[in-house]
Amino acid sequence: MSNPSTYPLRTELPRSQRPWRARMLRRSSLLLVLMILLSGCGAAYTRHMKGPLKKLGQRDYEGALQQLEKADPAPDKLLYRLEKGLMLHYLGEYEASNLQFAKAERLIDKRFTRSLSRELVSLLTNDAVRKYAGEEFESVLINYYRALNYQYLGQPQEALVECRKANLKLEKYAAAAEYELTYKNDAFMQYVTGLFFEAEEEWNDAYISYRDAEKGYGAYALGTGPPQILGHDLLRSATRLGYQDHILEYLERYEWDGQFSSRPSTGEVVVFAETGFIARKRQHDISLPILKADKTHRVWALSDEMAYRYHHRRHYPNVEYWLKVALPEYHAVSSQISGVRLSAAGQTTTAVLVQDLDAIAMKNFKDKETSILARTAARALAKYIATEAAEKQSEILGFLVNLFGASTEAADTRSWLALPRQIRVARLRVRPGTVDLVLEFVNGSGRVVDGHRFAGVEVSAGQRVFLNYRSYK
Repeated sequence: MSNPSTYPLRTELPRSQRPWRARMLRRSSLLLVLMILLSGCGAAYTRHMKGPLKKLGQRDYEGALQQLEKADPAPDKLLYRLEKGLMLHYLGEYEASNLQFAKAERLIDKRFTRSLSRELVSLLTNDAVRKYAGEEFESVLINYYRALNYQYLGQPQEALVECRKANLKLEKYAAAAEYELTYKNDAFMQYVTGLFFEAEEEWNDAYISYRDAEKGYGAYALGTGPPQILGHDLLRSATRLGYQDHILEYLERYEWDGQFSSRPSTGEVVVFAETGFIARKRQHDISLPILKADKTHRVWALSDEMAYRYHHRRHYPNVEYWLKVALPEYHAVSSQISGVRLSAAGQTTTAVLVQDLDAIAMKNFKDKETSILARTAARALAKYIATEAAEKQSEILGFLVNLFGASTEAADTRSWLALPRQIRVARLRVRPGTVDLVLEFVNGSGRVVDGHRFAGVEVSAGQRVFLNYRSYK
């Protein structure tokens, strides 16, 4: 007989056991509170971040930091470091930002080797009791912001170190993954690395990074593809290095108009325009069928089969039980912005999309979804089996085990919430001296909905100046 609920709670006890009802309920209530505390980490973190994110959206960075510090209980240390590091970056506290990000990186490295005790507890309760180790793209974004911090601090070589670290991380993650990752090479970080190398006139390293960026954009399969501006960089650097065969290859692949050719008499401004908020994880409840013919004691084999059934849905006529499980899923945060313009000294350029974090987050999760679902189904099956076994011993024991299973079924919805949704890059050649820059964010109708003025930017001949700005519209 099918049942759409996961763990049907039995509240009616035999008459002979009713004197124990009050004591049993008191104990089970305490157990329920404890399990909610264990299982509600993701939801509690998201609720706590509402205040800091609201302040962030108002560009009140000091207020956002104060709200973050008010957490009770304190959020996961890694997430706390990530959020604080980003807020400090926007506040202009670059050394303090790098300190928080350095601590976050050490936590990620430590948690990359999983804690056995936490793994065992997560199999009994849910994934949210595991210490959060961050998504791969979140770890890479640490290096992007640290690299910018070092640029602002006048330490370009340290910025290059951050770029190299980011790509070494991805190699490590891809080698250790239990599933096939699409996100193996962060094309954006490779592109940033190329820009930074070129700014230091390390042409060969710049060219290698640009080539890796082109490969990365091609591998994403996210609909962005290599930006035209990258083709210009490949052509320019290949010309500088004298790679004639490669020059012909890029001339065929990209339309060349001579833009961004090396002109020592001018300088260049590169602006990274960040927009919106990244998609957020929410809990998604689904029901998986246990068929009469299923051998429930073969937990891992059956959990794999249930994951297959979820992805290949059809009508199942011989359902014994409907097992309810909770999964995370990403939901996009709406943004008004569809384009960005940069203007200076009578010239205007349109920013190019170089990093779509929403698309990367969702595709990265899609790669892992089957693994997450199989682990979640195995955990729910184990609880189901335990409940059946307990009910054979006594009604009270069955009730308590049932209560434990129901109260601990929750998805892990934790993530780095303050990240932007997308990053675009705008580049302009300008005459040496002091220049004022105007950055405009436009909606789908072409109306300017946000903007920023960079006043008095000093640019020297042959110099490349890096800037970034975030719009929350």
